[in-house]
Amino acid sequence: MPPVTPEYLARRRAAILAAAARCFAANGFHATSMPDVCAEAGMSAGGVYRYFDSKETLIAELAELELAPVYDVLRAAADAEPLLRPAEVIDLVHRTVLADNPSSLLLQVWAEAVHNPAVHDSVRRRTAGILDILSSFTRRWMPGCSEDAALSAARALMAVSMGTFVLQNVMEASAERTATHTLLESLDGVVRAELQNE
Repeated sequence: MPPVTPEYLARRRAAILAAAARCFAANGFHATSMPDVCAEAGMSAGGVYRYFDSKETLIAELAELELAPVYDVLRAAADAEPLLRPAEVIDLVHRTVLADNPSSLLLQVWAEAVHNPAVHDSVRRRTAGILDILSSFTRRWMPGCSEDAALSAARALMAVSMGTFVLQNVMEASAERTATHTLLESLDGVVRAELQNE
């Protein structure tokens, strides 16, 4: 029997995570059992438990991985020329999230973060990193702004991105989706009206 290499172990682990992601996306975290994951992965229970000792461990790892590609793609785009506009950044985030997993998986991660401390910590940690990168975009969009203003704008951009994701991929999933730039243009009018009334 050939020796088991680290690369082989990494591939097996990634295959289990991918199978779990498909199961969780289709049926939800709590309706999915470890036997479901084993069947989807085409592995015995012993094979799966060699890498993950529980469903909770799988969920926590998937939560950690779900936003990692977003961080990477934003970091690569932050210093690029030409500078992406806000709607383009939001669309880039959404495309990255959906590249390997359906929208339902991210929504479940957000819901799980409400009551699962391990998932909450993972999401919070990843979010802090993403906010830091988004701040680099907002500083370029608003030259001369303070660090506090850049971070506040980054938080607003993240909030709009999350809301847009839900609208486009849940509420409008079976209909024609509203373009992100259209949503931002409409929001700009609302914000201007609010500022005029202050």
